[in-house]
Amino acid sequence: MEIPADWKAIDVEGLKGLILVIGAPGAGKSTFARSLYEQLRDQKRRVAFLDGDPGQSTLGPPTTMTLSMHGDEKGFPPQGKTWRWFVGSTSPAGHMLPIIVGGSRLFLKAEEGRAEVVIYDTTGLIGPAKGGDYLKMAKIDLLKPSLIIALQRKDELKGLLAPLRRSHRTEVLELHSPSRARQRSIEERQRYRVGKFRSYFKEADPLTLRWPSFAIFPKPHFESGRLVALEDVQGFVLGLGIVQGENRATSEVTLITPLRSADDVDVIRIGDMRIDPQTYRDQQV
Repeated sequence: MEIPADWKAIDVEGLKGLILVIGAPGAGKSTFARSLYEQLRDQKRRVAFLDGDPGQSTLGPPTTMTLSMHGDEKGFPPQGKTWRWFVGSTSPAGHMLPIIVGGSRLFLKAEEGRAEVVIYDTTGLIGPAKGGDYLKMAKIDLLKPSLIIALQRKDELKGLLAPLRRSHRTEVLELHSPSRARQRSIEERQRYRVGKFRSYFKEADPLTLRWPSFAIFPKPHFESGRLVALEDVQGFVLGLGIVQGENRATSEVTLITPLRSADDVDVIRIGDMRIDPQTYRDQQV
């Protein structure tokens, strides 16, 4: 993709703290966020990348948010320490609280890791009809970004940016969306998720658990094909699983998962997606 001139003109040396990247689907957010990450890493800055889009995730499987610290890599993605948060869906609509909590918990991990700069690539939900503006403002109020970078083609972010320009809470930098950037079709987005799920589960095996040994959210109802997260005591994802079957008589559930052991599992969280274990196509519950 051709990089616009205003992207290249950013003074990356002055960046610090949380950089929130916002824009509509297909505006070039992820391309810009990756480019900014690489520039900062090449300057030997302590930088982290927070992939906050559970639908078209970059760093992890769909339905999750992922934070990765910089490592010794020369390109992208980051190869440092990684934490993952389960949203339970590929859409932020109806799942805004997990996104807000996940963003906060992951950002705290970046701070604990002494990251100088955190690049937060957000979802493309921006319109007021589904609460996109409220979701973005909640992130801003909670995380207090040092800079918001807004990518737009025309004025699709007008409703959100107008009050931010008049506020002194954070700095706003408006950039042009690349001319060749385009929004993926519904089928293209589905194919992308299929590829990500297929890659994640390529070395998965059955794992049988007795569910009374764990906290189950919201309740122990293991429908075949349901996507679940196996979480540690801090709430971070150890692994995802697809329900293969359950035995009510023995209180056991069998999951298809790349996680080899449940020794560190504290919570089994049931998501709002079904995954076909043959095709890896997803369906909202």
